[in-house]
Amino acid sequence: MVSSSGRQLSVEQLRRRRSSSYVDALRKLDTGGPVSATGINAIRDAVAAEFPDGPASWPLGWVSKCYLGAPYEVHIVDISGHIIRHFKRGEAMPGGMERARSLAASGRYAVIEVFSDRLVAIADDGTTSVSMG
Repeated sequence: MVSSSGRQLSVEQLRRRRSSSYVDALRKLDTGGPVSATGINAIRDAVAAEFPDGPASWPLGWVSKCYLGAPYEVHIVDISGHIIRHFKRGEAMPGGMERARSLAASGRYAVIEVFSDRLVAIADDGTTSVSMG
């Protein structure tokens, strides 16, 4: 698998169970209001700990189910651009994130990591499921 910067990630790395601190940090996004700079930094720290090879190994972004209620369905996170945005049903998502929408909206996973050529679905317990996409 190749990240946006060209760094090779093995399937074994992608399948590795994610830590509870990483999953919990990404779950805290659905607060209903703006995420503070401190909140963004906490997420960045959790991502950096989970992907110690640096930003070149990070996902392009993350998609997860939005629990704010109608009309919102999912939200995305792009740490490199500090973007956290909620999307309404049918509203197009940018940068290849759309391909993770149905998995995220199902609520079966805590978060979907979006890489250039794969999606990694992360369950509540940190277990992973890798799919081409």
